[in-house]
Amino acid sequence: MQEENKEVPGWTYDYSDLLGMKIAYRDTGGGKLEAYTEDKTHYTWPEIKILAEKKSEKIKQVHILKKLFKGEICQ
Repeated sequence: MQEENKEVPGWTYDYSDLLGMKIAYRDTGGGKLEAYTEDKTHYTWPEIKILAEKKSEKIKQVHILKKLFKGEICQ
């Protein structure tokens, strides 16, 4: 995401209660999404699908680990 109040065309901006921060997301084609969080963590479509399927209350902890280790969420 860019600096606050500077929205980029083609992106949708929202607030995630689960993460407690702003997110930006866009459709990359065929209904697949990619997202960036306010702390500049990138989520790919496969990662978003995994998180949506799990519906875990531990999403904040998963986010912290992904950011800390610059990792990828996988099953």
